[in-house]
Amino acid sequence: KTKARAGVAYQRFELREGDCFSRKSSSWNDCKMDRERFEFGSSPRQKPNGKQCYSYSIMLAKDFKPVNPTNTDLGQIHQKGGPKGFAGGLKSFPPLIQIGAKNNSFYFGWHKLSGSANNVIDSRIDYNLAKLSDMKGVWTDVSFCLDYENKRMDAWINGKKKVEILESPINFIPKETYFKYGIYRSFVSRYKNIYGKMPTQIVFYDEVRRGRSIEEVDRNINPKLKPVD
Repeated sequence: KTKARAGVAYQRFELREGDCFSRKSSSWNDCKMDRERFEFGSSPRQKPNGKQCYSYSIMLAKDFKPVNPTNTDLGQIHQKGGPKGFAGGLKSFPPLIQIGAKNNSFYFGWHKLSGSANNVIDSRIDYNLAKLSDMKGVWTDVSFCLDYENKRMDAWINGKKKVEILESPINFIPKETYFKYGIYRSFVSRYKNIYGKMPTQIVFYDEVRRGRSIEEVDRNINPKLKPVD
């Protein structure tokens, strides 16, 4: 409890080279799709309507190393029954939001999707949130809201507004959306072809929430929120 962001418990994720998996419920196979991950996905799923907000506290291990040109994602809003296409020559089911790490940047990545639902054009736009060097061994509070009704997106770091996008989060209406967090690496071969072995990455999480307003999820904006254990 002396190390938790709040309360008495937190979570530790460790992703090593070769940590990939296949889903029993579908034909998806990370190992064959050039990916590695260990993530938790939220349930129940959500309909893309109204205003939906999310938050979590994250701390990078002191030896955390980004692996660009391979992508490292540390939080996603994904969709089911949404558009599909191809990325890097592989099948792709693009998310709406990917919060990730590259170089020294911790960024909010919005997937601006266009084209057709069966051959979607995916143009991800990245907005800088913080420096990775400032997140090692220190808790950083992340929160963001997707406002489907008023067509805007906002993101905060430690209670301070960092991103304001006055556009709809979606151009295609998926069946449902859901939040994921952990460590997810895609196009692993890009790094391995240059440097060889993938490094181990360790990330800590705490205070994971979702709600209908920023006040329901962000401890900095609403100090009355009870710890999540």
